Amino acid sequence: MYARRITSLAPLDASSAGLPLVMVEPSFMLLFSVRLAARFEGFDGLPSGVSSSPPDQAGAYTSQFAEFETRLLGGTFVHARRLERWPLGRIAFDDLGDGAPPYADLYLLTHKSGMALWEVWLPAPSQSFDATRWVEWLNPEAPDGLVARLWRVLGVVNRTIAGESTWAGLYFPLTLLRSPQQPLEMVVEQHGEALVKLLFLDRSSRSLKSGLVADELGRDYCTREGGLTLLGRRSGLDVHGAEDLAEGLAPPGAPPKSAVPFIITIELLLLERAVLEYLYERLSRNTPESVDDLLRLKQEILDALEEYYGAITNATRFSAAVTADGEQLLGLSDLYDAVMGRLETVSFSITTRYQRRMALSEFWLTVVFGATEIGFIASNIAAWHYSTELVAVLAWTVGAAVASALALVLALRRRVQ
Repeated sequence: MYARRITSLAPLDASSAGLPLVMVEPSFMLLFSVRLAARFEGFDGLPSGVSSSPPDQAGAYTSQFAEFETRLLGGTFVHARRLERWPLGRIAFDDLGDGAPPYADLYLLTHKSGMALWEVWLPAPSQSFDATRWVEWLNPEAPDGLVARLWRVLGVVNRTIAGESTWAGLYFPLTLLRSPQQPLEMVVEQHGEALVKLLFLDRSSRSLKSGLVADELGRDYCTREGGLTLLGRRSGLDVHGAEDLAEGLAPPGAPPKSAVPFIITIELLLLERAVLEYLYERLSRNTPESVDDLLRLKQEILDALEEYYGAITNATRFSAAVTADGEQLLGLSDLYDAVMGRLETVSFSITTRYQRRMALSEFWLTVVFGATEIGFIASNIAAWHYSTELVAVLAWTVGAAVASALALVLALRRRVQ
């Protein structure tokens, strides 16, 4: 849609070219992947630096996600409580700069497998379009940046529930831009390259190639007029213009309704990535000792990969497209193949070991029963010749049994090996 117009896109600084100033309402969802140390049952109070969120806002946030999860994943999946969302509280920010988010609302999304995601919701006030400023806010390496300040507080909580003071998995930010005054076409025409740079979290001042910008803007997953949804390896972007804001304002303290399906889909992908990484590490570190242990492990893997195997088959065409490309961008397909390959190797090893044990059992049973049978025959013959000499009969019996056992061992050992 936008690829045909990319050659006429305006420069990054629209004001210097005499173009109308684009005003947007930016917000951000920061997702951090963590592995829980134990089964999570809830937070024990508020840690230092975290205050209570307004109750109505936390309720509106969780209710909105529950509604869309039921719509996307189905009531059966939601009622199984494979996913649970736990509100923690709010962190206030000071001195982050003009237009920066004044606070962050914290939620923990837990998965049945023991994986979890920190959901950090950051709404910002209305401001002029400035992708460079937003990329800096999302930079996790800035020593005094937004992410660093966030984890100075969140790290204490994370150490309690995950044993580490920072995230152990993937950091994946989502940027949500709403332009209530300008149509999407104007936003893209003036800031197309900046949108792609924002998607890439590119802090360089060098321009991107026009063909690359056109390709990325053309990879739009939004099915609505006036909406643009992009997905990259490092982040996601959801932009809506004035013509696609008919759903009304989002509840206070919650993301825009039009962005929630995108957020849920990305969260499922990130959780499955974390599950796959955990399963591969477990298969590489701890090998099951028996066939029963292997069967239990296989069942655990099948259960953990419920979402990967198609829990969102009832989703919209939008979610299906994001899922298909997201699996490739986030490396889920390769991780899945690695897990299945490792599981196949472990299965072969255990099956081979089991077959060898069975062969050895059959070998010794053959030796024991064969020697016993030959000893019994020898005892009958000896009893006929030495009817009054018990010692001679016993010697014949034991000797014949031992000799036959040795003969059977020598004859069958090569086959067992």
